Amino acid sequence: MSGIKALKTALRKDLRKQLALVSEEVVDNESRQVVAQLLESKTFKESRRVSVYINMSGEIKTQEIIQSLFDQGKECFVPRCDGTQMEMLRLNSYEDYLSLPLNKWQIPEPRLDEIRENAFDNGGLDLIIMPGLGFDLSGSRIGHGKGYYDRYLERCANSGKMPYTVALALSAQIIKDDLPVDHFDRKPSLIITPQNVIYPKC
Repeated sequence: MSGIKALKTALRKDLRKQLALVSEEVVDNESRQVVAQLLESKTFKESRRVSVYINMSGEIKTQEIIQSLFDQGKECFVPRCDGTQMEMLRLNSYEDYLSLPLNKWQIPEPRLDEIRENAFDNGGLDLIIMPGLGFDLSGSRIGHGKGYYDRYLERCANSGKMPYTVALALSAQIIKDDLPVDHFDRKPSLIITPQNVIYPKC
């Protein structure tokens, strides 16, 4: 195991322990603060085709974002992972979101055998709202270790249309020290926290 990989593995373990201690009340309160900032942002208001993660425990909750996308007549896409690759697939309505089955991580997700519009099929995305396990003050992100978002953003770059990327973070997910990163780790365009917005440094 490389040095950076070992550091990431240890950090993920620590972050998961810390996040397990965050109360549901704190998650709810911080989610409201972060989502309010996102919905009022110029980027969100001007984006028409938006993908948004469906949260698991220990992440900013995204149900209100999904509801707002439909209320505002925007196109909403959510992730589906097949074990090696992630696609962003379109939801038809908020009721469609509520009817999604749970995957093995207990996250609502379109079925693998279900045919839906893929974001790449019809113009790509304007905005990707992404999760993470931890973030630092320079804007670096560490995920759960599968690399889904890094690979997806690489595909977006290769397609010729790079979406704006906004990560959402709980206070407990912000790390004061610099995260260990590899050359393929991509920083989001910005990170919204309950306290402020982090604009990544090059």
